[in-house]
Amino acid sequence: MTLLGIAYLAFVVFRPFFLIFTVSASVALLLAPMHRRLSIRCGSRPSVAAGLLATLVTLVILVPVVAVAGIVGSEAATFFEWARPHLQPRALKDILTEIVANRVPWLGEWMRADQQGLSQLLSSALASLAQGLNFLVQTTASGLTTAVFQLGLFVLMLFFLLRDGATLRLWLREISPLSEVQERAMLDHLRRTVKGVLLAMLVVPLAQGIVAWPGFALFGVPAPLLWSVFVVLAALIPILGSPLGWVPAVIYLFLTGAGWRWVAMLLYGIFAISTIDNLIKPLLLREAARIHPLLGFLAILGGALAFGPMGFLIGPVILSLVISAVTIYRSDILRPARTPEGD
Repeated sequence: MTLLGIAYLAFVVFRPFFLIFTVSASVALLLAPMHRRLSIRCGSRPSVAAGLLATLVTLVILVPVVAVAGIVGSEAATFFEWARPHLQPRALKDILTEIVANRVPWLGEWMRADQQGLSQLLSSALASLAQGLNFLVQTTASGLTTAVFQLGLFVLMLFFLLRDGATLRLWLREISPLSEVQERAMLDHLRRTVKGVLLAMLVVPLAQGIVAWPGFALFGVPAPLLWSVFVVLAALIPILGSPLGWVPAVIYLFLTGAGWRWVAMLLYGIFAISTIDNLIKPLLLREAARIHPLLGFLAILGGALAFGPMGFLIGPVILSLVISAVTIYRSDILRPARTPEGD
């Protein structure tokens, strides 16, 4: 009972840091081979190697985020300045009745038949849009401090896990029920899973956003960089993916009378933006752990629902541990039990 009470108190104290620790441990596991090589080059000084890698990871996270945030912020301000006069009730009503009505005749007949209902619908939509933007600004501002704090904890944990990871592993091995072979197999499967998830979550969406930008600029979509960021964010959503980012651009070009450009944007989205996913993933994930697509999707979705944004990584990590546990159970427990004595 005493041990259970101590374990419960430890859980209560360290529970707020569980998610950050899991992410830090996953990244540390992925960077462990690089840390060993760098430590040798630094004169067998693991602290220096861990500090260099932690600094590098911080720069890899911060520099692109700050740069893109500055550019996107400027472009978003320009976009909203352009959109503001078009979002006035009268201007929006003119756009709907003159442009949209001509492109979608059945919708035009409804608008002409119910002018009062159209005005009420526009007023309600604009009020909801303003409320949503206000909520987005407040949420972003309140979440910025939390993000900076979590990033600091992540880097601190990453440093110590890289520097003292070998010692921690030896200590855990003394109380672990797993053999060294089982432990090595589990860590290898976990490392390959983390590698695959990070590559799929970071490299592929960024590649789709980069490919989308010239298409948006070429076919006349306003604020192309901002739309490209939407494509990157949409690509993180399982199953639906990047079309959530570029299909609205096609709809915008269609409704604003852009002629052939909406068709060109549609074809570009299908054969360039979305296809890059199928081209890059096989190359990146050749050495990653092979997980059934349905299990991978459920792990990512379930992790996100249970743990928030960090669940995109934590879900597959848990799945990897489950698969390793099942493999160990089948090979080391079930198989010897089913083997007849004397065989």
